[in-house]
Amino acid sequence: MLFFLLFSIVGVEARVSSMDPVAFSNSRILKNYWGEMSSRNGYKWKEEWYPEMPIDHFAFANNYTFPLRYFINTESYESGGPILFYTGNEGKLEGFAENTGFMWDIAPEFKAAVVFAEHRFYGKTQPYGNDSYTSTKNLGYLSSEQALADFVVLIDYLKKERLTGATNSPVIAFGGSYGGMLAAWIRVKYPHKVDGAIAASAPVFWFGDSGVQENIYDKIVTRAFVGSGCNFDAVKKGWDAIDELCKTDDGRSFLNNLFHFSSKSRIESSKDAVWLKGYIRETIESVAMVNYPVPTNFLAPLPGWPVKKICRHFQQVAPNDKEAAEQMFEIVNLYYNSTGDKKSFCANPASCDGAFAELGDPLGWPWQTCTEMVMPICGGGPPSDFFWKDCPFTYDGAAENCAQWFGKLGYDKKLFRPHWAIQNYGATFPTATNIVFSNGFLDPWSGGGWALKPKVEGSLVSIILLDGAHHYDLRGAHPQDTAEVKKVREQEKGYIAKWIKEARKRT
Repeated sequence: MLFFLLFSIVGVEARVSSMDPVAFSNSRILKNYWGEMSSRNGYKWKEEWYPEMPIDHFAFANNYTFPLRYFINTESYESGGPILFYTGNEGKLEGFAENTGFMWDIAPEFKAAVVFAEHRFYGKTQPYGNDSYTSTKNLGYLSSEQALADFVVLIDYLKKERLTGATNSPVIAFGGSYGGMLAAWIRVKYPHKVDGAIAASAPVFWFGDSGVQENIYDKIVTRAFVGSGCNFDAVKKGWDAIDELCKTDDGRSFLNNLFHFSSKSRIESSKDAVWLKGYIRETIESVAMVNYPVPTNFLAPLPGWPVKKICRHFQQVAPNDKEAAEQMFEIVNLYYNSTGDKKSFCANPASCDGAFAELGDPLGWPWQTCTEMVMPICGGGPPSDFFWKDCPFTYDGAAENCAQWFGKLGYDKKLFRPHWAIQNYGATFPTATNIVFSNGFLDPWSGGGWALKPKVEGSLVSIILLDGAHHYDLRGAHPQDTAEVKKVREQEKGYIAKWIKEARKRT
């Protein structure tokens, strides 16, 4: 369910992996790579490895291979049954397996195997072990195209070797956010391998060549907050209040005490207003994505409808700067401390983790956005949204930032390819079939979706959840689910059944 990392990077360090591929290849794991059953959030899986995944699927100059991790559950599988296949995101696999309950819920009905494949360079799937993130020579193999080819190789292995009687088993791809993009693209590029795809909250057109509005993300964030009862001007005043308070010793002391900042994250000058506002903005943008009606524990433990709970503090414009800052603190406190056990906060990105730290691999997605996934995003400021204006987004500015972030690893601006995604996958899908694109009206990423309203085009289907945030439909069934999402899941099951039936007719 990551979703995407709205990231802020001030320095690049080598990422250390817990797995060394050389040691791995000589271990007992490779000889017996069907792991023990694990159980998390009520879902059970075995951690297994495809031992010799080619590092480069598209050339014949590098024969290096690496082990790719996946999770599998065959408790509901019957010989010849379908394979429900999750195309892994930009983070460790556990979070997506735990938060994509829809697949687990429907597996018994379809007598299906459930598989979650980890994306190369994320989680435990580090192709070069400790050296995976130390050079562009290695990181150059981190791309969506290579990952899709990994998934195809794994699908072939599952059908031919791992699962009994699966030679002709239909395969249905699932994914949310970036994983949803991959689910759609694997169906577009490999329709002979994947029979249909549920692409939830997949911003497949969030690229300049698709005409996406560069400020649409923050427009939708603002729409979601205002629609939940927040006063537009109350949030706007909060930014001005932080600027003013950071100018004086008394104001800085007030903010440090209010936010319970740790020693690594003290406000010491007026310039620190920049990172404090960025910290709060990232939190607002994150809460908007996970604004579900049910309690969740993905990026952080959150109650149901967290935006509504935040907006209780923004009914009126605060009469002074300190009270306006107190309103802003309530945003951070709910996101990072809904359990009430947090004693201090760390906000300065120079020394602290951000809102997406739970996903792990903090440099992976930034690398992809500096090569193939160049996705224009910025704030328009009032009246478009209640942030400050940092539009327009420019390719030159983004490339310069990338050179600063990854320069020590050998990055060159020639690696910045803003047109590649659309050149490779397309701004339209004229020959694509059997894809459901679901998006939530409350989800900021819906602005780059295949369609912004319900429609059917051949066997491509757009479903809009009016009360849905980021891939809400992929979550497991919950007693507090909306009637709307229950209906959508039934629709999706209907399409899946149809695709499976069609696939079996062809074999």
